[in-house]
Amino acid sequence: MSVVAETDGDVLGEPSQTVFAQMSDPWDHPRTTVSIAIICQWAAEHGCPSSLLLDGTGLDAASLVDTEALIEAQQEIAVIRNLLAAMDNRPGIGAQIGLEYHLTAYGYYGYLLQACGLVADMVRSGLRYSPLTFAFATMTGELIADDRWSLSAHTIGVPDDIASFVIERDLSASVQMQRELFAGRAVAPLREVRFAHDLGSDAALPTYEEVFGVPVGFGRERSELIFDRDYLDMTLPMASRHTESVIIEHCERLRSERLHANGIAGQVRAYLLDQTSLDRTLEECAADLHYSARTLRRSLTREGTSYRAIHDDVRRGLAHDLIRDTTMPRSAIAERLGYRDWSSFSRAMRRWGRGTS
Repeated sequence: MSVVAETDGDVLGEPSQTVFAQMSDPWDHPRTTVSIAIICQWAAEHGCPSSLLLDGTGLDAASLVDTEALIEAQQEIAVIRNLLAAMDNRPGIGAQIGLEYHLTAYGYYGYLLQACGLVADMVRSGLRYSPLTFAFATMTGELIADDRWSLSAHTIGVPDDIASFVIERDLSASVQMQRELFAGRAVAPLREVRFAHDLGSDAALPTYEEVFGVPVGFGRERSELIFDRDYLDMTLPMASRHTESVIIEHCERLRSERLHANGIAGQVRAYLLDQTSLDRTLEECAADLHYSARTLRRSLTREGTSYRAIHDDVRRGLAHDLIRDTTMPRSAIAERLGYRDWSSFSRAMRRWGRGTS
């Protein structure tokens, strides 16, 4: 059986004959508080109180009890930033926390993965219903050389300061879920892990190798998990065609609800991305979205963010994507990002490098 999709193309827009599954939905969608609860529990076990992680998010410990309540992606980003600051950006935190994302944390999504027939089906369903997860990375399943396949991860539009963390966490969580899908069975198809970002300190390498159990490389062309190709044709232990079809109905409904339930922060982000220039003030944004400036400001505060924070995140993420387009003139890039000229944009980039806005 072939796992290659009829219509192919990778997440960066380049044609490919080997892509068989990929995420199509944005990461900036509402999600449950389960992921934040997982992060807070891990942090507490390592001496970091939840109150510190929840500071400025609009959430408190009681908020994490309701596993059905939806929050904005920006609130989880705020928690991640607080965690990284509290832990001094220690290498390997994302990989370690990813191991705490068990199948049971995903509700219907976890049941769907278990019910799929073949691993290839599981990968396709897993990426299609990504809005039911907590992933920020955009993932693609692709056949590669040497009878292997790759699950690659890209941070499209993800703020730079959390990009390495979410790549590590999301790939680690994927490995953990697949281990649980074959729990108790001698299945070890993972062969290698590659990260596009640098390791930072050689002393941290054993942490990654302990998490993944295979060779881990850094500074590679892209971030990805490398598996044996035969793994795609393996039958899942709890495969059930009937259960799969029933749960897919629930997952389709939830996916639709998540993608159409963006809060104010999601509306602001979508609004900014739709502008020909990011030179837009809060007042202009509020007027175009039919809010008063005061209401918009208060609503964003309740969601644990601010107009400036969203504007900065969108600007940085878009800058990262535009700079990769070698055909776009510098003046056009600066204008799209809301700067007077390229030199103004260059100064802003230097400030970002120093961790200031």
